[in-house]
Amino acid sequence: MIVSYKWLKELTGLEWSAQEMGERLTMCGTACEKIEAADRFMDRIVIGKVTDLKAVEGATKIKLASVKLGKTTQDVICGAPNVAVGQTVPVALEGARLDGDIVIKKVKIRGVESSAMICSERELGISDDHSGIMVLDDDLEPGAPFAKQLGFDDFILSFELTPNRADSMSAIGIARDLAALAGVKLNRPPVELSESGEEASSVAAVAIDDPVGCPRYAARIIKNVKIGPSPWWLKRRLLMSGVRPISNIVDITNLVMLETGHPLHAFDLERFGSREVVVRRARNKEKFVTLDGNEHELSPEVLLITNGKTGVAAGGIMGGLDSEIEHDTSNILLEAAYFNPAVIRRGRKELGLVTESSARFEKGADPNGIPFAIDRAAALMQQLAGGEVLRGIIDCYPERIKPRKVILRPERCRYVLGADFSNDTMKDVLTGLEFEVSGDDPLEVLVPTFRPDIEREIDLIEEVARIGGYDKIPDATENIGPLLTAVQYEDRFNQQAKRILTGAGFDEMVHHGLVDGRLTSRLYPDSPQVKIINPVSEDLNAMRISLLQTTMNTIGHNIAHRNLDLCLFEIGKVYLPAGDECVEERRLGLAVTGETVHTWRDQPRPYDFYDIAGVLTELNEHFRWGAVQYIPAPHPLFDETVCFEVVCGGRAVGWAGRINAAVANRFDIKQDIHYAEINLEALMVPGQSMSEFRPLPVYPAAPRDIAIVVDDDVKAGDLVEAVKVTAGELAESVHIFDLYRGKQIESGRKSIAISINYRSREGSLSSEQVDQKQQAVVEVLKRDFKAQIRDN
Repeated sequence: MIVSYKWLKELTGLEWSAQEMGERLTMCGTACEKIEAADRFMDRIVIGKVTDLKAVEGATKIKLASVKLGKTTQDVICGAPNVAVGQTVPVALEGARLDGDIVIKKVKIRGVESSAMICSERELGISDDHSGIMVLDDDLEPGAPFAKQLGFDDFILSFELTPNRADSMSAIGIARDLAALAGVKLNRPPVELSESGEEASSVAAVAIDDPVGCPRYAARIIKNVKIGPSPWWLKRRLLMSGVRPISNIVDITNLVMLETGHPLHAFDLERFGSREVVVRRARNKEKFVTLDGNEHELSPEVLLITNGKTGVAAGGIMGGLDSEIEHDTSNILLEAAYFNPAVIRRGRKELGLVTESSARFEKGADPNGIPFAIDRAAALMQQLAGGEVLRGIIDCYPERIKPRKVILRPERCRYVLGADFSNDTMKDVLTGLEFEVSGDDPLEVLVPTFRPDIEREIDLIEEVARIGGYDKIPDATENIGPLLTAVQYEDRFNQQAKRILTGAGFDEMVHHGLVDGRLTSRLYPDSPQVKIINPVSEDLNAMRISLLQTTMNTIGHNIAHRNLDLCLFEIGKVYLPAGDECVEERRLGLAVTGETVHTWRDQPRPYDFYDIAGVLTELNEHFRWGAVQYIPAPHPLFDETVCFEVVCGGRAVGWAGRINAAVANRFDIKQDIHYAEINLEALMVPGQSMSEFRPLPVYPAAPRDIAIVVDDDVKAGDLVEAVKVTAGELAESVHIFDLYRGKQIESGRKSIAISINYRSREGSLSSEQVDQKQQAVVEVLKRDFKAQIRDN
């Protein structure tokens, strides 16, 4: 949305600078993105009058124009096709800098010197038109500064509007915010209309066949208009709003649209085809030619304005070619309607058109602003085109759209904003925005129909904040208040888990939950699935019941692109059928394959099960789930030699191991993959402490190692658990640091070295206390595991 500074001053009476207007509007949510001087390309531009034209020897496309510039006359080379003697034109003098970074210098063309230039609108930054030079009114004084003479000593404010603020797509809408901010009354343009004795309803009639798509349609009849150019003040206003002037009638409809935000359309009454307006949906494959000359094949998605037989306009989008205003038009049917935003959106998408009209109707125009808009346009047509306005508006409004009533509790407003706005301030803000307010506590607010975005009490509270001033709301030192949305435990858990996993060198995978149900049936033949009724493809026809399938797809894709060394994780959901419902379960998937990174310190090695177990240990140490155990157990998707059920805090939470080669082959993967899938639902317990402070040890530790030989079938985890139970609280840590099978150890046996770190929180341990515990550990290992102690 583009509005000139002087237009806003005219509507508000304010003397604020353009910069202050832009800043104040931005602070209230009507964001002013840019402020530019309208005359930024008009320095050293003066009014000139062409007094003579001569041919340039040897040139057919350029002429030498003698241009009077006040008391002097200057010769100027000009190649514009429309240049003529007697024209008043803008002339750029030597040193002028025009749009497009053009600098006027003295040049010699075909032996003729020229140090000035007659300008088009584009070169002056007024519009994109460069088809010819700009021709001005004859009453302008030659030699006078161009910008001042034509009213370009102004600023252009460009606004980036939010989609919900339809009212801001007009000069009056933006000025209304300004007036409310300043506490002044909005100066609406006057409507001075003199109607004739003839009734408009005797000339034309309106019928609405689709009141959902078009809740209101109004028309006026204006006779005996004279089509011609608009006066300069109207042209300038349009040009500074980015709209090209066409003719007085069309320019008036555009001006009123920019002014009020309500699009209008003028039909040539004699070319309309009948004296009846019928608003209906287009018939399937009905043909219609729009103003731009393009023929469209329509569907019932498009709302059509018809003459009872054929279409004359695509409602709210674009007029038709056959009924447009021509130079010989004398009688006009002026349309002002309200169209359903959803209908306009669907219709303009089908037509592939976006117009100034559709943009406003799509956001939501004001159904009750129609009388003012149509009367304002009719009055201007009477004033500028000599039209005779017939008496009355032909207004078809089957069901009136009434202002919405919303209750505002002042105390609630103060509580939400954390600011002490008085009841009177709230009333002043809302009445300044042209809301009707009654009562004191609570306030009963009638929301005008030009604000369809105001639906609830919280919307009114926002209006109080933005006009009352966000700067009135005190700074907060913490996140508090009724609108605070606390970070959910699940989100906090995900953030911390991802930080740990990425810190351990894992990359995150993000998948949708869709998989090939046929492959799922082969991987999990006995597991039911959630099938998609209308899948986007047969390869994505079911919801996943495990993270493994999507993980293997990703690994296969990376290996196919020669990315062989992977550490991947995903925190995502699986979808499990439960009767007629679907249960969503959050899981963690971990996968490693290939080799570790080669560094100056470490040689690469194949990833293995312990890389998976190590990162699970890191997670457990952070989240404090309890002891993690890996219990050997068979699973059809894992290699039977490396397959474990993962138990955490006494609960089975998942599986870990090496993927079966046959399963990997289904995804065209030939290298080993170690994988774990953990059910997080059982581990994500709200309120569970994720970490706690432990003071540094005060007393020294007493480390002891013990090497034993046991049978091959003895599990290392059972040995560690037995040591912990026997040593009790004095065993600060217990871990295995060596495993050996070889010629010094008899067949069927293995050597395991265990490190025990003894420490007391109450005092230093004596050698006798440590030896006593160590001997007890030895006795338990001998008795329960038939362990042989290795002295060397």
